[in-house]
Amino acid sequence: MSDYWGVGYANVSTQCGGGYQVYRIPGEPRILVRAYEISEARQAFCEEYNGLERSVGMTGVRHEEAVLEYMAERPDLKSCTLVSGAEITSLHSEFVISCPVAPEVAIRAKG
Repeated sequence: MSDYWGVGYANVSTQCGGGYQVYRIPGEPRILVRAYEISEARQAFCEEYNGLERSVGMTGVRHEEAVLEYMAERPDLKSCTLVSGAEITSLHSEFVISCPVAPEVAIRAKG
């Protein structure tokens, strides 16, 4: 997690009002999600109250919903896909994304 010290973050809210801080080092495929403790409790209550099943998503890692919401909000990440994730602590998870590489434009000199 020390890689993320000094990196700016975005606040993300999920369907049940869970609040998260999402950190991404520009140009890196890794994203760190930090949950607020109160958000964890609110999310669990909301899901139980509304009869929703706890979403484990594709990776099975806690806080995946937050990283997917973050990716959906960012135009530069909309074409990216979530590859994997790992739970670091009960409040921190790190995810890896894969984004398509833009083709390089070849410039040819006349002559």
